[in-house]
Amino acid sequence: MGQPLIADENAVRWITLDRPEIRNALYVEDLTRVTEAVAGIGDSIRAIVLTGSGERAFSSGMHISTFTDAAPGDGRAIISRVRDCVGAIRRAPVPTVAMINGYCIGAAFEMALACDLRVAHPYVRFGLPEVRLGIPSVVDAALLHHYVGLSKAKEIVLTGELFPVSDFAAQGLINRTVEPDQLRAATLELLGSVTACTREVIAAQKDLFETWLNHSLQHSIDTSVDVFADIFRLPVTSAAIAQYQRARR
Repeated sequence: MGQPLIADENAVRWITLDRPEIRNALYVEDLTRVTEAVAGIGDSIRAIVLTGSGERAFSSGMHISTFTDAAPGDGRAIISRVRDCVGAIRRAPVPTVAMINGYCIGAAFEMALACDLRVAHPYVRFGLPEVRLGIPSVVDAALLHHYVGLSKAKEIVLTGELFPVSDFAAQGLINRTVEPDQLRAATLELLGSVTACTREVIAAQKDLFETWLNHSLQHSIDTSVDVFADIFRLPVTSAAIAQYQRARR
């Protein structure tokens, strides 16, 4: 038990936060390991799954010592490491899935928000408790209102309280809600769908989501046209079209 475990299985990279005795709380060095594991997937990996060890937590976020042991001037360095880690997850060129097996709090919630898809069980609790420490929720907490609406996002962030899965499932944040013993099976089933497409088109589509989130409508449309043209001319795309046509005969 210690730094995140990295395992590749059937073209999927599994990243497991591995400190169950402290609800998989994270240290700064864990962020570096996750960042490197995501950025260094290579061409053989088709998807990434993040989860936590044990049955109590996905992760309780940054360990409190990250803040209590830091000097007042260390804030930028700490949050920059969080930003880089969560950003690597969001921008990964392959589908990313958070398999959420328990408490999902703080920076870990931001990791889950940065993933493309989320699978959870009904007893999971989510929260962004940073305001209770006197610090703001930042980085990919900026995505929260896209999923739950501005009013609910403000309640989550400004109260720092924990919220049940039921507060999120109907709003689309959670893609699958299953019993704890079905988490892995549901995750694998979801992976089967999102890894059936070419790696090139998934990477391009994910880049487009970033464009759509960050730019105007017209810029997004114009960029989409360019990306479509670039992907359409690839040999792998011609092969995928031919395969799809054969399958429908």
